[in-house]
Amino acid sequence: MKPNNKIIFLYTGVTIGVIMIAFILFSLVVSIRINTIHEQYVLSDKQIIEAIRKDVLTQIAWISVLFICVSGIPVYFISKRYAKRISERIDHAYESEKAFIRNASHEVNNPLTAIQGECEISLMKERTPTEYQNALRRIASETKRMILLMKHLLFLAHGEKEMLNNNTEPIQLANLLMEYAQGRVHFSMDNFALTIEANPQLLRMALDNLIGNACKYSEGLVYLDLRGTTLEIIDHGIGIPEKELENIYQPFYRASNTREFSGNGIGLSLAIRILNFYGAQVKIISKEKEGTRVSIDFQ
Repeated sequence: MKPNNKIIFLYTGVTIGVIMIAFILFSLVVSIRINTIHEQYVLSDKQIIEAIRKDVLTQIAWISVLFICVSGIPVYFISKRYAKRISERIDHAYESEKAFIRNASHEVNNPLTAIQGECEISLMKERTPTEYQNALRRIASETKRMILLMKHLLFLAHGEKEMLNNNTEPIQLANLLMEYAQGRVHFSMDNFALTIEANPQLLRMALDNLIGNACKYSEGLVYLDLRGTTLEIIDHGIGIPEKELENIYQPFYRASNTREFSGNGIGLSLAIRILNFYGAQVKIISKEKEGTRVSIDFQ
């Protein structure tokens, strides 16, 4: 169930409950009042009926006002709270979209500026074939960087629709992780049979980003540890400042101690989005200057 629907059902249920309680109290008061009138009046039958009718009508009028107040005030505050939460969500979404567009524009502009500068420098005078080749390599590198960035941006824009349109297949996670076990990456496991229903390209994209981050922000070994249904990616690198941990899930956000490293801040949020879509829960524990542990539970 979507979060908005949960909020609507919650507030609706509370409102209905308040109204029902007020109505029950109203009925109870009317019933008690009628019994009291029977005991108070010692008149003929017609006089008793008329007295009861007038008194009950008066009581109903006052109790109706009380009923409206009792039910109306909670409904007002509940509606006000709901409207405030929706308004905050809209504001947050608007600010997030503005930040996303601003950061995306900045990240796309960087490689384009580099390509333009490289071309202008190369055309300023005649150069040797080697110099032209080096310039073309730099242009190719920036172009590749921009293509990857645009691919990630398009994926973030399409979101779950893009994932739903991709074919899934059973993937043996241990076999996939073994492909990363080279160089500084060390892989260990106790569950070779763990199989995940996912799109291979998307799952590989998520793992590439997470394992790539572990290698980029550390110099020692990176450990991939598969135990049961949980995969842990552990490094002993620069870590993440404690105050910034809650922000790292946002697209384009980069921790303050990563400025000297290349990157655009999309990889982590993209990886988490893919893994969450396939039912995995991601938890990140990190301490600055000590390292980071990414725990992925596929259960």
